[in-house]
Formats: sequence, structure tokens, C-alpha cells
Amino acid sequence: MLKNNSASGVDAGVTISDPLRHLVVCHDRIEEHLQILENVIPRLRSDSEQKRQEAREALDEALQFLDAMGHLHTQDEEESVFPRLLANSGDERSAVTELTTMLESQHREKESVFEKLAAHVAAFPPAPLPPSPEQATRFEGLVSHLVELYRPHIMVENQRLISLSEDHLRESDLGQILQEMRTRRSP
Repeated sequence: MLKNNSASGVDAGVTISDPLRHLVVCHDRIEEHLQILENVIPRLRSDSEQKRQEAREALDEALQFLDAMGHLHTQDEEESVFPRLLANSGDERSAVTELTTMLESQHREKESVFEKLAAHVAAFPPAPLPPSPEQATRFEGLVSHLVELYRPHIMVENQRLISLSEDHLRESDLGQILQEMRTRRSP
């Protein structure tokens, strides 16, 4: 049983029994939170204080999730999956090296845009006050940029990384990855 991450609570009550399936499920959850970011844009500009307050609460929750889960997910891949996949890729080592190098680069780019987004939101006036038109426009641009980075990245990981991992990782590798994932989420 996966324990609550004391820093974030993002995986409270989630059971990890298949580490590759967990990565795919995490991708789905990340997508859900990206959609929240997209959906709050018009509500932040609403004339209704209640809608703006609700939007800020949803925004804060989505950012908290993406920050905590994004970090854990990246560690799962870069510290647990990638090294074992590279060690076991045999004749496909060159392709796996190219893929993991590309994914790591994309991780850094997503992290950079996310940091800018989080800092930008932190500068918003307190809820339920609306962000200025300039802040709202910049927020929309940062969200769009983050989404444009995440969606193709998730697609490549779901299609290529998971497939290669299923082909090349041994049961013992999957067991070690599973244990490392659980450890990362322990309080």
C-alpha cells in the first residue's frame, strides 16, 4: 500500500502494484490537472467573486499536484526506470539512449516553464481579487506552453518508454522500481 507523501498528499491511498501501469495512470492524472489549468482561465476573469475564488482554489490544487507529482514522477523515471532500461536494452541501446536523453531534456524544459507559471501565480493579488488583464494573459500563455510541452511528452512516454520497458525490464527490475516508488512516497 502506498503511503501519503507527507509533503504533498498527492498519492494518498493509491496502491502501486505495477510500476509501469502506475506511470501511465500518473500521466492520466497529470492530464486531468492540465485541463484544470486550462479551465480556470475564463473563471479567473469572471465578474463573480465566487467564481474567481473557486478558480483560485482549483488552480492552487492543480499547481500543488503538478509540483509534487511531477517531481516524484520524474524521479521514478530518471532514477529508477531509465538506468535499468539502458542497462537491459541490448541491441536497442542507441535508440533507448536517444529516447531517455530526449525525455530528460523535456523534463528540464517542463520544470522551467512550471517554475515560471508557479511564480507568476504567486504574484496574483489575493483571491478573490482578479489578476490584472496582463497577468491573466501571461498566465494563459504559460499554461498553453506547459500543456504544449506535456501532452506530446506523455504520448511518447506512454507509447515508446512503456513499450520498451515492457520488452526489456526483468521482473527483478520491476520489483526494484516498485520498491523505489513506494519509498519515495513514504512519509
